[in-house]
Amino acid sequence: MQFFETIGTRHTTMVVGPTGAGKSVIMNTLASALKEDSDIPTVIATMNPKSITTTELYGILDPESRDWTDGLLSKTFKALNRPMTPDMKVTRNWIVFDGDVDAIWVENMNSVMDDNRILTLTNGDRITLQKRTVMLFEVFDLQYASPATISRCGMVYVDPKNLGYEPYYERWLVEKMSYGEAMRDSLKELYQKYIPPIMDRIFEGIAGDELVEPLRFITPRTNLNLVTQFCNLFDCVLPPMEENPPMLDTSELERPYLFCLTWSLGSCLMFEDREKFNIFVGQIASLSVQNLYDVVYDMRTNNLDAWERNMQPLHVPEDGRLNNVIVPTVDTTRYSWLLNQLLTRNHPVLFCGDSGAAKTVTVQSSFKQLDADKYSFLNINFSSQTSSADF
Repeated sequence: MQFFETIGTRHTTMVVGPTGAGKSVIMNTLASALKEDSDIPTVIATMNPKSITTTELYGILDPESRDWTDGLLSKTFKALNRPMTPDMKVTRNWIVFDGDVDAIWVENMNSVMDDNRILTLTNGDRITLQKRTVMLFEVFDLQYASPATISRCGMVYVDPKNLGYEPYYERWLVEKMSYGEAMRDSLKELYQKYIPPIMDRIFEGIAGDELVEPLRFITPRTNLNLVTQFCNLFDCVLPPMEENPPMLDTSELERPYLFCLTWSLGSCLMFEDREKFNIFVGQIASLSVQNLYDVVYDMRTNNLDAWERNMQPLHVPEDGRLNNVIVPTVDTTRYSWLLNQLLTRNHPVLFCGDSGAAKTVTVQSSFKQLDADKYSFLNINFSSQTSSADF
């Protein structure tokens, strides 16, 4: 409702909030609601202004031939702001900039944000922003935006605490209705038992009645991101419907639940804080497991088994080259297993760790286990640096 009221009074609006706060959900929901109300479709043209150069965004005029080449924004702006003709279909147009707002590219749009609503291009074209079109900025924060830009826009701040992670989990439970209401109720019970207390411990440092230091991540994570990873991983270890009977009881589901909690909510914690996570979860759990990071869930026996028992024997290739020999360890075994489970279900995976932690070896060994007829691999090095002497 705040977003709806803001775009009704301002033709440029910024929707501000961190990843996972629900910015895109709010915009798409309002677009669908407006179509239901007025039967006028909403055309959403989304672009990332930081992914291309300024000339690719606005267009470029060749200084010699004087030929004009439209950019992404100028072409989209012209298409959505053509004067109405009798044969044109009435649409509601939103131009969405999904990326950081800074003075490098947005200063050229100050004339559009003003009351005159005109985009001026370097070739002399002046395009008026029609009443049926609004410009929206979907941005994480405004630390790089100038006061001149901010003062021209309406502001809607989306607090991530308002949405939270529970709606995502509830939607995921709806998908589990095919397993029956008994399993859904068990997953609800386990959710109340584990996820809210663990989230409070990780992000707020709340351990029961005590206030301690929050746990640290090796890479920034949001609570919604953690729950999303948990649901994806639980789908990987959940037995298929063809296996009869499926697990329904809370006590049976608790083992895979704990395993997935460890490698979702606790997967990217700093090594020093993993022990704190393990102790805290162990105090909540009714199972006696010494270290949750050292066990894997066995779908055949429905038990938590040590990773050592799942290690493959050492395989020496026929050519005997040393760089082709991979000595299996507990780390390579568990990370390869997790990687393969997520990849075979088309979930993206990000490996984080220091140099020399065997990230490349683990990933390459996992790729060799995949079906070559179904998967192809492309290696791109983003960390290489070149200078003018290298060309």
